[in-house]
Amino acid sequence: MRPLALLKVSTLALGLALAQEVVVQTPLGLALGQVEKGAIAFYGLPYAEAGRFQAPKPVASWPKGVGRERVACPQTPGTTARLGGYIPPQKEDCLVLNLFLPLRPPPPGGFPVMVFLHGGGFTSGSAAEPIYGGHLLAQEGVVVVSVDYRLGPLGFLALPALAQEDPKAVGNYGLLDVIEALRFVQRHIAYFGGDPQNVTLFGESAGGMLVCTLLATPEAQGLFHRAILQSGGCHQVRPLEKDFPSGERWAKDLGCPPEDLACLRRLPLERLFPPGEAKGLPDITAATLSFPHAPFKPHLGVLLPEIPSEALSQGKARGIPLLVGANLEELAFPTLAWLLGPRTWEEFSGRLAAQGIPPKEREALTKVYQKRFPDPRKAWGEVQTDLQLLCPSLKAARLQAPFAPTYAYLFTFRVPGFEGLGAFHGLELAPLFGQLQEMPFFPLFLSAEAREKAEALGKRMRRYWTSFAREGEPKGWPRWPTYEEGYLLRLDEPPGLLPDPYEERCGVLEALGLL
Repeated sequence: MRPLALLKVSTLALGLALAQEVVVQTPLGLALGQVEKGAIAFYGLPYAEAGRFQAPKPVASWPKGVGRERVACPQTPGTTARLGGYIPPQKEDCLVLNLFLPLRPPPPGGFPVMVFLHGGGFTSGSAAEPIYGGHLLAQEGVVVVSVDYRLGPLGFLALPALAQEDPKAVGNYGLLDVIEALRFVQRHIAYFGGDPQNVTLFGESAGGMLVCTLLATPEAQGLFHRAILQSGGCHQVRPLEKDFPSGERWAKDLGCPPEDLACLRRLPLERLFPPGEAKGLPDITAATLSFPHAPFKPHLGVLLPEIPSEALSQGKARGIPLLVGANLEELAFPTLAWLLGPRTWEEFSGRLAAQGIPPKEREALTKVYQKRFPDPRKAWGEVQTDLQLLCPSLKAARLQAPFAPTYAYLFTFRVPGFEGLGAFHGLELAPLFGQLQEMPFFPLFLSAEAREKAEALGKRMRRYWTSFAREGEPKGWPRWPTYEEGYLLRLDEPPGLLPDPYEERCGVLEALGLL
C-alpha cells in the first residue's frame, strides 16, 4: 500500500502541479489541495472528532471537498488577533490539520515529516494562521503538518464530574487531540509522501510546552522520533485537583451546577467564549503575571503521570534527539521597559508575589536582579524572560543531553529599525516560516534591510530545522555543537557560537527551586 501511495503523490506532484490543483486518494476519502507559494497545501483535513469534554476518536471518513477550509478552535482573543493577525473562522468541530508538501516526487521511503504545534497560551491561536504557512519549509524537502487542538476550557477543563466520567481524559482533552493527530500521521501520512517512521514534533511557546509534555506522556511514545522546543519548557503542567475549584467556579459562573455535565454541554458556544472583537494592544504585564496560575493547561494524572522535567531527568525520552532554545529578550521589550516595568524594587517584589513566588525566594530573587540591573523596570523584563521561557527551555536541554543528541540555541536577531523591541517572544517564527508579508509581522519587515536580513536568517534556520528532521543533527555553517560541548548556536545574521549561559542566568533560579 505504501509504495502505491507514494506513487500517487509523485504522479500528482508532477502531473497536476501546473493545473494548480492536487487530489490525493486516501482510505478516508479524497483530499483536495492546491499549489501555492511553491508547495502543495491542504487545509482543514479532519483527523479526529470529539464531543464537548470528551476524548477524541479518529475520523472514519472525510466529507466531499475536504482540504480547502482554514479552521480555528474556539478561543479568547490572543496576541495575534490583537495585533491584527488573521484568525480563521472558529467552530467547535475543529480537530483538523493542514499539510504542506514539496512540489516534487518523494524519495524512497518518503519525506521526513515535521508536525507543528502553535502557541497562544493554551487559550488562543490556530494552525491555519498565515504566519504558520509551511510552504518554505516544505521546499526544503519535508512534509509539514500543522495541528489544531482544543483550547481553553474545551481543551483543559478540570472538574470532579469529568474525572468521574473519564479519569484519563479529564483536563487533557487538548493533549489527547495532539496524540490523535500524531496517530493520524502514522496511519495516513504515507499517502501524502511522508515517512511515518521519521516524524519530528516541533512547537513554539505553549506549543513548545506541549512538545515537552508529550516527551513525558507514555501514550505518545513511538509516535514521533525527534523534537524541537522553541521558547517553551517542561514546567507548565498543573495538578488536576488543584484546578478543580477554578473549574467549579467557571461552571457556576455559566449558570450550571459543576456536577451537571449535561448543562455544560448544552450551553451555546458563545456562552463559553463570549463574542467580541480583539481591540487594543495585549496587556503584556497582566498576561505575564497570570500565566503561571492559569488553569487551562495540561494536567498531571492518568494520562500524564509525572512532571515532564522529572520524566526527562529519568531518561524516559531516551533516544529522542532534541533541539531547544529561546529568544534573548522574550519578555524584556527594552524600549517599553519604562512603561511596562515596576517603578520601585518594592513593586518588583510585589509582582513576584502576585506570581506565587514565596517570600524567601522572592527576597533572594529581588536581591540578585537588583545587583544585576540598577533599574527595576529593566530587571523585570529580564527576570520574566528567565523565569518563564529562557531558563525552562535551556533546562530541557540539560535534562535530555545525557540521553540523546541535544542542541541548543539563543535567538538574538533584532529587526533593523525596531531594535528597541529586542529579540522578543515569537519573533523567530518570522524568519523560520518566512511569512514576512503576513500580519502581525508585516510592519516590521517593510524596509529592504529588515526583509533581506530576515530572509537570509530564515534560509539558514530552515536548513538547520529540516536537516535535524531528516538526520537528527542540525547541519550548516557554523557547525552546531551539541549542548554537552558547552555552546549554544547564536541565531542571528551573521550567526555565531555562545558559551552556555545557564549557570549565569539560571543558576540562582535552579537553586531557589523555581525551575
